[in-house]
Amino acid sequence: MQHSPVDNATPASSVQHQARSLEANSGPAFVRRLGFKSESKGNPRVQTFAWNAFLGSRQTVQSPMARPVIELLTQQRMSYLASVYFQKLHPTYSFIDMEELEQHIRHRWSNSSAPEPIDAVLCGVAALGCLFSQVHADRTEPELVESARRMLEESFSEPPSVSSITAWLLRVIYLRLAGTHYPAWMASCTVLHMLEAAGMTTEDSGQAALRPDTEEASNVEVNRRLLAVSQHLNTWMSYDMGLSRVALSGVTCALPSKRQGEFTTELMELLAFTIQLDPERTQAASELESALQIVLDRVHTRPPSVLAQCNLALCLCRRLRSMEYTLPDTTIQRILVVTANGIQAARELLIDRAPWHHMAYVPFQIVCVLLAIDTVSSISQLRDAMQCLKDVAAVYNTHATREAMRTARSLIMLHQRGKEMLAAALNDIVNVYDVNTQDGVADAAPALPDDFAWLNGLPEDISNIQDLNLEQLLSPEFFWNASSS
Repeated sequence: MQHSPVDNATPASSVQHQARSLEANSGPAFVRRLGFKSESKGNPRVQTFAWNAFLGSRQTVQSPMARPVIELLTQQRMSYLASVYFQKLHPTYSFIDMEELEQHIRHRWSNSSAPEPIDAVLCGVAALGCLFSQVHADRTEPELVESARRMLEESFSEPPSVSSITAWLLRVIYLRLAGTHYPAWMASCTVLHMLEAAGMTTEDSGQAALRPDTEEASNVEVNRRLLAVSQHLNTWMSYDMGLSRVALSGVTCALPSKRQGEFTTELMELLAFTIQLDPERTQAASELESALQIVLDRVHTRPPSVLAQCNLALCLCRRLRSMEYTLPDTTIQRILVVTANGIQAARELLIDRAPWHHMAYVPFQIVCVLLAIDTVSSISQLRDAMQCLKDVAAVYNTHATREAMRTARSLIMLHQRGKEMLAAALNDIVNVYDVNTQDGVADAAPALPDDFAWLNGLPEDISNIQDLNLEQLLSPEFFWNASSS
């Protein structure tokens, strides 16, 4: 198929291209188009399907109290939660030095004075330790989150420091894993603006940072990791929600160095391909396909990194599909290998009780892309994807996971009914032109349409399918205010 000539686009077509790119980047928008094949006027509010497993449901108390960390936790429990953090999150998002944090813990509980700047970091680490060590939140977890938030907002009057930026990034990670969309996205924007204000987006010695210590050699690697993880999170949240990402100018920081036992670099090497998907950029389909081939060639080893690779591959597929570009069968088979790896990675996270946001999100998006590919190989993989979603909902039984299951099942029902209607039309033709009928023509041959364009109106035709409430599926509130389990 010919490549789309987006580089020579007129202003009107550029706007149309940007809208298609934004929709293809957003998994939730793709779900809407997949289930309801009609052109929407304007920009309908994007629904978020399986964005994470909780969507705010871990808030166990109505108004959590903000207290010093030494009042919320014993030193023993703080050390335990920190160990969970370094075991389950640090290998993927490594931007905190474990030995330094242990020193801060010992100092903080031996010096029970007024709150210190490091408290926000300790609260953030402990909250994530809670999230990854218990399926259901206790009362302490939301209080840790609230205590960190209060301290961070109060620190806005001071120049950004490595500690405050680290604490803000911990808050972004927690909100992406367990919170709701706008607070997470706004916090991710805040972190990037703080990094820029602190001069931590450049390694040029001629640039003066607000805090000189950020330019010391010992801090260069920390700066790189803070920046890379922050950009990764902000970019994907912006795509998911159809909002602008923070596009920093003049960034000269290199990617983090590889370290044994850490996989941050493995994940951040995808960042260059992710940024290329910015809807404001115009790229030929050949460039996107080339990027897809590189992403498919990569070897990712840790489940969160495997899911990130799968998510990026799915997004590239959606972009190419929006450009009406036909992928070769060999590429489609490679995509199905990556989706199978993604399903397995999600299962491993579930077994480990490590509720990364992709644990529910990627299997759900895999269901959508498998339906869009619509081959025997892709449909045969649907069972595994649905079973994965069901298993996630069984362990993390929240409104968000239950709605993900219901929506995925509804999309499959739509696809099934479309196949049934097509089969019925073919069956009518077979019956009409049965060689056993006189002269090959039945007495009352039903009128057939000239083509099957009417299948584009499928939602209207099947609005009375049992157990499928299309009005609810289109409701603006669907999936946005899932605040209780």
